[in-house]
Amino acid sequence: MSDRDDTLPRPYIDGSVYPDCAAPERLGDDYDKADYLDRICTALDFGVVPEPETLRLLATWREIFDRFPVSQSSGYHALRSLYGWAPVARTPYFKTPFYRVLDDREGRRDPCESMV
Repeated sequence: MSDRDDTLPRPYIDGSVYPDCAAPERLGDDYDKADYLDRICTALDFGVVPEPETLRLLATWREIFDRFPVSQSSGYHALRSLYGWAPVARTPYFKTPFYRVLDDREGRRDPCESMV
């Protein structure tokens, strides 16, 4: 079947993760899916939890998660864990996070930092 078959139910696409453009009606290819995954993970990194429909959709995308890892995203790693998939290596963050600069100025450390 082609992507143009209107007899198939359309997956739920969260339009809120497309502030820069109109949300697509369909995720036509793997690159569209990878873009959507990146947008969902970025939103999750900022505390925006995906809708249940989105979580159900992403649970079927193991191949997309493996082929297009968003390894710098904590949300990506949380979703992999939620779905029971093997963890992947995290991309190191080379710049000193601003919160750490402020903590250093005040002489404090976050005891939970290693959990993020």
